[in-house]
Amino acid sequence: MIKGIQHVSFTVSDIDEARSFFVDKLGLEANDIREVSGERVEKIIGFQDLKMRITNIILPDNGNVELIQYVSPKGKTIDLATCNTGVAHLGFVVDDVENTYKDWVTKGVTFVCEPQWAAGGALKGWGICYFRGPDGITMEIMEAPKGVKLHPATGTPVED
Repeated sequence: MIKGIQHVSFTVSDIDEARSFFVDKLGLEANDIREVSGERVEKIIGFQDLKMRITNIILPDNGNVELIQYVSPKGKTIDLATCNTGVAHLGFVVDDVENTYKDWVTKGVTFVCEPQWAAGGALKGWGICYFRGPDGITMEIMEAPKGVKLHPATGTPVED
């Protein structure tokens, strides 16, 4: 029986650069970068001669985003357009999407557009905008509508 998500993981080309993005630009915490190799991890992952560098970005709700740089075998760059099958993105909830957007723009974060507000649909009242992280990973920031009871997992309005 699944009890929850332990982490979400993204493969990155440069772990130092990716860690810096999350810490220096987004203001999150991270643990130290660790080197991982050996028979046990080769068996788990399914690659021989595996060498990885891993760090975890620690989220305010105690969740974490794992970042992995494959030193060996080297991966290849793929098209991370969110319309491509299997491509993921991260959605972060923020208190103030407008101010977060303005602050992160000054820190060099690249956004698709300025925050947009949903006038209807499942996320009515949410402020949302997408941005690009390390290696072009798509992420978004979202501000929940005020004074609306929301489902804790989906953020959709709940009728009493």
